[in-house]
Amino acid sequence: MSKESKFIEVLRRNRLRVTKERMEVFRTLSLVDSPLSRSELLSSLRNYGMHPPTLYRTIELFVSIGIIQSLSSKSGEVIYELLPPFAPHHHHYRCMSCGLTFPLEVLDDAPVEVALRSLDLPGAVVYHQVDIFGTCFECLHEQSLVGERVR
Repeated sequence: MSKESKFIEVLRRNRLRVTKERMEVFRTLSLVDSPLSRSELLSSLRNYGMHPPTLYRTIELFVSIGIIQSLSSKSGEVIYELLPPFAPHHHHYRCMSCGLTFPLEVLDDAPVEVALRSLDLPGAVVYHQVDIFGTCFECLHEQSLVGERVR
């Protein structure tokens, strides 16, 4: 079953209409490799005549029914990405300097995945997320250049 078919199935299961706007937001998020902010989504959807209130309502709806999740960037801006089964399972590396969030592909037999499966949890798991915080190479490079100029 395609991602779009699964998406339509989730909308119908929640007794929601499949609208052009909802399809375009879903398709836009499906085409990117990293989370997008509301302003980035709006910019990408301008050609479709997407109005900000429509986008914001669609985002909130998608979060509430488990199609997307919200993450916060270091700058405090909220960014959004698709959840499984609409996107592959992954974790995140988050730069504490510039705020960018990078997806990390994770193999099912990775030690962290094995450890998480061994937990004695009080209920069923829908998905899980692991965030790793650090400074990306680009920021490290910038910081080293600033350090050289200060000396």
